[in-house]
Amino acid sequence: MSEDFLHFIWQHRLYKQGLFVTDQGHKIEIVHPGLPNTDSGPDFFNAKIKLDNVLWAGNVEIHLKASDWNRHQHHMDHLYDNVVLHVVLENDADVHTAEGRSVPAWKIQIPQSIIQSYNNLNRHHGWIACEKMIHYIPDFEILSWIERMLVEKLERKVDIIETLLDGSRNDWQSVFYVMLTRNFGFGLNGDPFEQLARQTPWTIVARNADSREKLEALFLGQAGFLDGIVYEDEYVQFLKREYALMQKKYSLKPLPAHLWKFLRLRPGNFPTLRLVQLAAILSHHPAIFDKILDCQDFAVISELFQVEPCEYWNSHYKPDVKGKRHSTKIGKQAVELIIINTVVPVLFAYGKLRGLPHLRQKSFDLLERLPPERNSIVRKWGKTLPNINIRSAAETQGLVYLKKNYCDQHKCLRCRAGQKVMAQSFEV
Repeated sequence: MSEDFLHFIWQHRLYKQGLFVTDQGHKIEIVHPGLPNTDSGPDFFNAKIKLDNVLWAGNVEIHLKASDWNRHQHHMDHLYDNVVLHVVLENDADVHTAEGRSVPAWKIQIPQSIIQSYNNLNRHHGWIACEKMIHYIPDFEILSWIERMLVEKLERKVDIIETLLDGSRNDWQSVFYVMLTRNFGFGLNGDPFEQLARQTPWTIVARNADSREKLEALFLGQAGFLDGIVYEDEYVQFLKREYALMQKKYSLKPLPAHLWKFLRLRPGNFPTLRLVQLAAILSHHPAIFDKILDCQDFAVISELFQVEPCEYWNSHYKPDVKGKRHSTKIGKQAVELIIINTVVPVLFAYGKLRGLPHLRQKSFDLLERLPPERNSIVRKWGKTLPNINIRSAAETQGLVYLKKNYCDQHKCLRCRAGQKVMAQSFEV
């Protein structure tokens, strides 16, 4: 049993009801459990506890064993001087504040049904811990939690974007460029794409955005795909010459080519082709983020990313490697992923940090317009929640975040679904 479990029991008042008495013999009435504290200090602030009919307003500390108070050195910390109740599972020691005041201890009693549900969640090794119980929760409550998960995911992205802003002197176009470049790796090559963006600053890209061919040379050269090979192809020789000039001018250092993954990728997803697609977009729309901010039409935003590289790449997936003719336009599903993973979070962050709520709403509207993502997590949720109508990327983004950040990390007590499962067990 964990302290998190005791926190959950205390916060939601799921302990056994009745006449309470502290281990010091004081009659106790819990008027309000207080508010959870996520910072240093006692576990709950501003609780209201009646001791022998005298109302105390103060803090509550929770431990598995009372002796943990001293083990954690609370008896030497004045942050704990205002603790009015020490809630414990086992009262094995008398404790005092740094001022020498004795702290009343209450040995919490937990219903067996709650303990059983908690153990069931912890022992379950299926896809999610509450897989066999979640269908008892009303659909509207699950949908509400999915929406909350989407917001939490976007809030986390804000933290990442703020860090990028600090490193770029608040240049939003530079931040958008780094985010966009990373997401052109489509998961498997995300890290080297981001590393390339960081080693190829936006200022250099912007100076050469007047030429699609220059940006192709810049990106392929920085990725290491033009290094150390003698190419006979005239176009690739041109790219090598362009990159050599830029490398000398800007003191550029290419990435090792071995960082890039090609194995088990379809040719259309090769990082070489994704790099020239990125070059085409940024040369056609150097101020692409400004256009996205001003644009109100979903179709127009989508069209911004449907730009084709030059003719050479219609018959090449790699430099100097010729193949069958193919389309180099970014596919519909890839564009949707770019909007989900780049446009939406940057718009949300811009709206939040600039105090522009209509842009935050715009990010949600974009997700509502996009169809549900198709991946293994979404398919499994569809089987687990057959009554939930997954209609858009807004729901799938929330579901994927829930699985990765709550279910996979066994944070059942912090999840509304897990809490509902526990609460229902108590009510039974």
